[in-house]
Amino acid sequence: MLRKKSGIIIIGNEIISGKTLDKNSNFLCKRLTEIGIDVDEVCVIKDIEKKIIEKVRFFSSKYDFVFTTGGIGPTHDDITSNSVAKAMNLKLVLNPEAKKRLEKHYNDDVLTNARLKMAYLPETASLIDNPVSIAPGFQIKNVYVFPGVPKILQIMFEGFFEKIANGKKIYQKNLTTTLSEGIIGDYIESVQKMFLELEIGSYPYFKKNSFGVSLVIKGDKKTKVDQATKKIFNYLKLANGNPRLF
Repeated sequence: MLRKKSGIIIIGNEIISGKTLDKNSNFLCKRLTEIGIDVDEVCVIKDIEKKIIEKVRFFSSKYDFVFTTGGIGPTHDDITSNSVAKAMNLKLVLNPEAKKRLEKHYNDDVLTNARLKMAYLPETASLIDNPVSIAPGFQIKNVYVFPGVPKILQIMFEGFFEKIANGKKIYQKNLTTTLSEGIIGDYIESVQKMFLELEIGSYPYFKKNSFGVSLVIKGDKKTKVDQATKKIFNYLKLANGNPRLF
């Protein structure tokens, strides 16, 4: 059986200049190899629209999977989403689900135009969950677009890897709470022991006016994921943890 092939595009002036160390290609190469997907090529390019369009089109026609990292944040030089849209001959539009997630995440703060920018995605894009900072990545055909922050990218990729590695549908629910890991840790551990077939991840986050924890519950049985999520949600609600489902 032929192994599927992939290409990785690392996007960012800060990588090219040497100001930021590229950790993402190393992580991706290791994990893809582990699940039987060959990485044939890795390229690092600047935040230049023409260059991104060229590379995305070329890699998409050449490989089974294309992964891009970087350039999907809120600043003026984050141009990856728009560039990928143009590469695939699609319009960049406000994605209702992405906007909804950001509105929930910033419910105690201001959803500025810069933050809302992260909800503008190519039309027909499928969202890739981001349990840490909520702003999603996305998929268009065989192109998978992820943020450049290594910690966030790694967490987002784990669910994706499980899906393509075993061919099973992975069900996932995301919860946030304003309670700390130190307060909820014991209960989350007890739920994990009740549902050994599930994976429950805990990821602290910081926003301008608040601190909290994102919880990710996932597995290949929807009923079990729903049951565990309900238990955790009810516990957080009783504990005045302001739980929110994403």
